[in-house]
Amino acid sequence: MRTILVVVAVLALCPSTQVLGQESGSLRLSDLTAQGATQLAKDELQALLPGAKVESKTAQGSTRFWENSADGSLVASSDGRGGNSSFTAGAKSTARGTWQLSDNGTYCVLLEWKRTTEQWCRYIFKSGDKYFAVKSTVDQSTVAHELAFSH
Repeated sequence: MRTILVVVAVLALCPSTQVLGQESGSLRLSDLTAQGATQLAKDELQALLPGAKVESKTAQGSTRFWENSADGSLVASSDGRGGNSSFTAGAKSTARGTWQLSDNGTYCVLLEWKRTTEQWCRYIFKSGDKYFAVKSTVDQSTVAHELAFSH
């Protein structure tokens, strides 16, 4: 019994347990759908994305910024908070990359960080004045990540 209490106490203090707890509280596609969010059509994305300044947060807590240049290039920066395989915790970093709007209406980004390459494509939804990116429009449990776009 004493061993079980020690294990429970250690798990309660473990950072990975907290991260798992945060993940389960994440916004999902089903939440967006319930809020009446709408998926942006390709023509809406063609108006929004070129020249847009983008801000995103990683699951680890880093904030990243970049601007979608008209030629498809970008330079991203990160404050490195939270640390992950791409960054040393607290170390600021930059990456060169590209962005594009794919034929299926996904926003695709490629970032060449110093230690790793990040590549993803996401469908963009709008709920009120906020934007969210999701991997799938079919899997209602897919996590929705907020992206801020400004011009």
